[in-house]
Amino acid sequence: MIKAMKLFAYHMPSLSVGLTFMTLSLLFGSWLARIPEVQVALALSEGRLGIALLGLPFGALTVMPFATWLSNRFGSNAMSMSTILFCLAAPLPALADGFWSLMGSLFLVGLTNSFMNISMNAAAANVERAYKISIMSSCHGMFSLGAMIGAGSAGLIASMGVPLHFHLLGVAIIMISIQLLLRPTTSQIPREKSESSAFALPPVALWGLAFIGFCIMIGEGAIADWSAIYLSKSLHANPFIASLGYAGFSLTMAIGRFSGDRITLTLGRQKIITIGSLTGTAGLLIAIVSTYQLIAVIGFTLVGLGFSIVVPLLFSAAANTPGIHASAGIAAIASAGIVGFLIAPPVIGMISEYVGMKAGLGFVAILAFIAAGVSWRREEGGGG
Repeated sequence: MIKAMKLFAYHMPSLSVGLTFMTLSLLFGSWLARIPEVQVALALSEGRLGIALLGLPFGALTVMPFATWLSNRFGSNAMSMSTILFCLAAPLPALADGFWSLMGSLFLVGLTNSFMNISMNAAAANVERAYKISIMSSCHGMFSLGAMIGAGSAGLIASMGVPLHFHLLGVAIIMISIQLLLRPTTSQIPREKSESSAFALPPVALWGLAFIGFCIMIGEGAIADWSAIYLSKSLHANPFIASLGYAGFSLTMAIGRFSGDRITLTLGRQKIITIGSLTGTAGLLIAIVSTYQLIAVIGFTLVGLGFSIVVPLLFSAAANTPGIHASAGIAAIASAGIVGFLIAPPVIGMISEYVGMKAGLGFVAILAFIAAGVSWRREEGGGG
């Protein structure tokens, strides 16, 4: 982790990309931690809130087939352009006055989020290729670090009575200012045109990895969308404590990702995916079973530790699958993850409305356990 931070400190192209990853998660974490008050303000049940939250992943999925074209179209300005567009869209859900306006505003956030996500990951890959360094895992660590700061500070800001729209607008203005300052550096990052589609059905050889990605991304989406609501409604936590679930999750995600390369060299890719999925399962069960707020926060924090390296390793495994082009493998896993995000909000919302929030999170725990089983079978069978 210390080595990664030194690299960001002394290499401006790496720092600029890492800060862009953090920009996305700072705004995203700020929004996620305050979802409970939006639910109350708009008088939405868990089921209707879950359907409204569907707007964001649906927007992301809509732009996926065009994200590569957009990145090629805007060239070296793609990362800066997409970041500014996302910052402009991010405060819109705070202005929603009903179900449809919330869903529509989240759709716009999803559109810009997806464009930014593709652009910044492409920029990270271009930096790695041009400078012969490894920053991808650390950039994802910066994302998790930003999510932790965003969620943690959102709880404090909410407890001080700052309206959500002022909160998100203030963060967005700061992030746009930082991106404009970084633009002289980001515009000079070497780039390579991609001919591949950003959205792809997984080839047969990647079905196992794609299924694991689907399950784990449902888990990540569940913590993002529902941890604060679970803590506030089921365990009666105040806004600050409710925000700690996602903040703790993001903290351990950052720690795991900054340390991911070394851990993988020690234990191996497939074993880490299995252990990580099982650790996430255990953390979810702790959060579900506990009647104490802080124990539930610890459970969500443990989920972050377990899930932290899994998705980057899935990308790595897919990119190195024999007979499949690296970009096609990564696009297939990304697509499976988007589908996971797509179905998670309404499914968990419906389960929570009719059976209870614990059952909704229990469904996610079952999927994480199944993912561990699939990974173990691949390990036993010699899968990549």
